[in-house]
Amino acid sequence: MERITVAVIFGGRSVEHEVSLVSAKTIIKNIDTARFLVLPVFIDKAGVWRRVSIGSWLKGGGLETSEWGVLSPSLDPKDKVFYEIGPSGLMSEHEVDIIFPVLHGTYGEDGTIQGLLELMDIPYVGASVLGSSVGMDKIVTKAVLRDAGIPVVPHLWFYSHEWEGGGKTGKEAITNRIVEEIGTPCYVKSANLGSSVGITKVDTADDLAGGIDLASGYSERVIVECAVANPREIEVSVLGNESPIVSVPGEIVPKGGFYDYKAKYVDSDAELIAPAELDEATTEKVREYAVRAYRAIDCAGMSRVDFLIDGNTGDIFVSELNTIPGFTEISMYPKLWEASGIAFQELVTRLIDLALERGERSKRLKRDYSSDEE
Repeated sequence: MERITVAVIFGGRSVEHEVSLVSAKTIIKNIDTARFLVLPVFIDKAGVWRRVSIGSWLKGGGLETSEWGVLSPSLDPKDKVFYEIGPSGLMSEHEVDIIFPVLHGTYGEDGTIQGLLELMDIPYVGASVLGSSVGMDKIVTKAVLRDAGIPVVPHLWFYSHEWEGGGKTGKEAITNRIVEEIGTPCYVKSANLGSSVGITKVDTADDLAGGIDLASGYSERVIVECAVANPREIEVSVLGNESPIVSVPGEIVPKGGFYDYKAKYVDSDAELIAPAELDEATTEKVREYAVRAYRAIDCAGMSRVDFLIDGNTGDIFVSELNTIPGFTEISMYPKLWEASGIAFQELVTRLIDLALERGERSKRLKRDYSSDEE
């Protein structure tokens, strides 16, 4: 049987560039090479696409890349090709059957590359343009979830330029609004970053300015969320297209503070309890909310859904959805599936098969109205 060529695209122009490299390496190591041929494609921080020689990299060496390349339809629109280009012109071309984007954050998880792949009519792993863009934006996600009757924590948002303004906006006005509507402690976040980048826990009103300045440096909009009392951080992994399945819930117990970037990707001392020690009713409600949230934002393939549970009242809130969750050795998405009985290699295979299935279904949609009889 001829192997399916999977182009794993990673790196990118995001602040989560380094995390992407670690996730991609782990995915490539776990691809079933009996079924799939891997074409690693690296996007550097300047946005240049390059083919990667992975032999030494997988063994701990550095990335060995081509000069540059481009993903494009060939002369036959049925074929999709990655062209490797050097100083003297075209060096080689590689036919591609499917894309596995491992681009966390901006320009990868936000619908941008998904739009490119839709234009090329090439199947890809993960959510659609809509699901990706909504899932990446914390403000829009909360609006969609709230409209679907899914509980989210009290919050407010504003534009970064308003923070520097005056009158009804400006630092004093926004600070007063946060204190009145949200209170402290609270969390200040950039609207469209993942991996806990740009997040500050604020304990007093005097600390708001530092957190907002930090978040404003990463995003044009800032969201401020009420801190849940004695929070329990619960996560579930979702897998599938129209009929998604949900992993056992896991509970994150960070060793210090909240579950920040360092705890997610640098240190492995954050404890994961899976299955989480939840009563049956809470477990079922978490799993129900996960599927409802997944459908509400038009997810496909995969997502990790994060929850906060109020330790005093037991109230459950959906915090966010990650449409390209981390795939490092300590990432919760694959670890929760492992706790649910799906090994890493099988998980990667299922994700590729789900993308191929969605691609085939997309081909059946009508693209030409003019030929329809009136």
